[in-house]
Amino acid sequence: MIFEKCRLKGRLLKNHIVFPAVVCFGWSAHGEMSERRLEHYRKVAKGGAGLIISEASAVNPEAMLTESQPGIWSDSFIEGYEKLAGICHAEGVPVTVQINHAGIKSVTGEPLVPGPVSSDISGRAKRAGGRARELASSEITAIEDQFAAAALRLKKAGIDGVELHGAHGFLLSYFLSPVTNKRGDEYGGSAENRARIVTDIIKKIRAGCGGEFIIGIRYGGATPSLEDGAVLAKLFEDSGCDILDISTGALGEAVPVPEKYVEFNSCVYTAIEIKKRVSIPVIASNSVGTIEKGKILVDGGLTDFAAYARNILADYDWVKKTEQGKESARCLHCRSCRWFTRAFDDCPARKREQRRAAASGN
Repeated sequence: MIFEKCRLKGRLLKNHIVFPAVVCFGWSAHGEMSERRLEHYRKVAKGGAGLIISEASAVNPEAMLTESQPGIWSDSFIEGYEKLAGICHAEGVPVTVQINHAGIKSVTGEPLVPGPVSSDISGRAKRAGGRARELASSEITAIEDQFAAAALRLKKAGIDGVELHGAHGFLLSYFLSPVTNKRGDEYGGSAENRARIVTDIIKKIRAGCGGEFIIGIRYGGATPSLEDGAVLAKLFEDSGCDILDISTGALGEAVPVPEKYVEFNSCVYTAIEIKKRVSIPVIASNSVGTIEKGKILVDGGLTDFAAYARNILADYDWVKKTEQGKESARCLHCRSCRWFTRAFDDCPARKREQRRAAASGN
């Protein structure tokens, strides 16, 4: 079943395999969609994934997670995303774009947070917390409008939808967690209030982009507990979200995995549990690893989609080769992922596959 065709908001997908948003560091400047990045997605699309979610694109030039991050804060970027849509659609693959505000992790502007940063937050966020500024209500509304405007630009470019980045310590994830959101107004306190920035964005995107535009969110399914994450999932669904991509939240929250699901990590187990609480599709991400595990998830009805990043980064043709029972390059699980630090240039698995292909004459 994982290799069977399916539909998402009227789009035909070749299979239930997703290539998730993976940042390609250093591939462009000033937010532009570089030719190198477009060629990367061309190869991913040719490789056979059912759905592509392109990497996080900034909704504001002062809210970038890296200076080489693509942007979508201006109409000048529409042409680049038209090219991305054309590349993916030529291979019969729908493409959505993850849109992002870096918040406290911004490298191009002032670190922004919902409220005061508590002392139990560590690492980069804690260091930035000393100079982070709490957002005023009017600024929150402006950020919602930036997300909605970015989505409308992508629709004009022919992109099939967006994925809000509500995970990994970026701005939206800070709002969602009661640990990082201590506001006392309509954007803090209850789950409904903490989710308000996201649900407002979803409603604004839907109003501007119409009913067929795909709206998803990547968020921490255990924010900060599984029950909290399930409540958020229902709020997203009720506001008009079409698909959930389960990851970790502001503080990398994890829950114990029961023995029944011992082959999966906490993130994938959380996706399984969230799937039980909603009627919209759920993507299992984060080290699904093998096609056998993907089949357990999708064929068994535990999740609707399985996301594979490392497999496809190691071998662009991994999906096609796996479906055909052919050998493919395997991620070597380097202690520090070379794709993450140096992108395409230094992936040992890809280099090994290139040597193997050269030796065999393929």
